Amino acid sequence: MGHITKTVTLSGGSPTSIEDAIGTVLGRAAETIADIERFEVVSIDGAVDRAGVPSEFHVTLDITFAVKESPTHD
Repeated sequence: MGHITKTVTLSGGSPTSIEDAIGTVLGRAAETIADIERFEVVSIDGAVDRAGVPSEFHVTLDITFAVKESPTHD
């Protein structure tokens, strides 16, 4: 059988940076999803404080992982 993957969409944020937000989402996903192969940033947004300084970075990721083969029974 060929290589099969599944993609899920997850979102999360960080007060530090876009890179940290991506790392946070991927790290949390890796706790419950095995065999993550790649990710795609679907969207980036954030919040700004009264001084106009970014105060929160939010990302939405499509995370793709391998679907495990079912054991064959003869």
